[in-house]
Amino acid sequence: MVGVKKKTALLGVVLLVFAMVMAVCGVSGEAAAADGKAYVIGFSNSYNGNTYRQAMERYAQEAADALIAAGEIKELIWAESNQNNSTQVQQIQNFIIQGVDAIIIDPGSSTALTGVIQEASDTGIPCIIVNDGPVKSDAELCYQINFDTIAQMGELTRYVCEAIGGKGNIIELRGTAGSEFDNIAHEGVLKVLADYPDIKVVAEIYTDWTGSKAQSELASVLPTLGSKIDGIVTQGGDSYAAVQAFQSAGLPLPIIGGDNRGYFLKWWAKEAPEGYDTLSVSSNPWDGASAVYVAVDILNGMNVPKDMTHPFGVVTKDDVKNFADVADEAIACPTYDRAWVRENLYK
Repeated sequence: MVGVKKKTALLGVVLLVFAMVMAVCGVSGEAAAADGKAYVIGFSNSYNGNTYRQAMERYAQEAADALIAAGEIKELIWAESNQNNSTQVQQIQNFIIQGVDAIIIDPGSSTALTGVIQEASDTGIPCIIVNDGPVKSDAELCYQINFDTIAQMGELTRYVCEAIGGKGNIIELRGTAGSEFDNIAHEGVLKVLADYPDIKVVAEIYTDWTGSKAQSELASVLPTLGSKIDGIVTQGGDSYAAVQAFQSAGLPLPIIGGDNRGYFLKWWAKEAPEGYDTLSVSSNPWDGASAVYVAVDILNGMNVPKDMTHPFGVVTKDDVKNFADVADEAIACPTYDRAWVRENLYK
């Protein structure tokens, strides 16, 4: 009888341990932290002063809220550096000191964060770069989710060039000076323009991807150009502002590359001159949610690639009617889910 009791007790212990393991890991494989505690994730955003970044933050928080409800995340902590690279470095260092489990970074520079990313990696904290990368880093725990920005801007630029007949004057509306996304986007523009020697870029204007700055800068530049503008290539956040600037100046509307913002899509669908045609292309702010899911998968020990490519969104003349009533600040983009991230980003 004593032997039976010992075996029964031992079986009870085994079952208890098994139950504890299953409680931590989860039968579905959606484990919380290995020690049974939910993760704390820091999100370092170099800028959130435009609708794109605000949408990115919203999608990230929605994904985090779902994982908080599931017990996988304890908290998503935000820091915004207002385009100051030194401030962003300090904020990431603060995340390291706080002992967060992972850090998502929308970088303000491709090189300024190299050291602090290495510092986080050396501490055992994975860094997930999103949206405005890539950054230059050889850190073991540096993961990057980027757009094929050259393809994105190339597609829009080629459309504008073809729409104006392969010759004429265009304006390039750029983003934030020095940001890696802007640098790569500009490279994509130049790559296509090499095929159109009769097209001249008469002005490059930095807008910080904001309508207010784009409109004021265009208002000051347009009277000085002295030539007809045939097309405008934009990176995002400023297409409708370009419409307003030309209308305010009483100038003919050029072919304006769209940016998938509600303001522009509603104008194109409802108010643009009859027969006005263009193409609208934008990065997809749902990548903020992707970064949250990727961070948790890394912490859970999943095999996640170091470099991932996120799709961008395109709206054509056949699609724009579907966005006639979209909210002004909305960004027309496909949204996905956690399964999509694993099936498409981890290839």
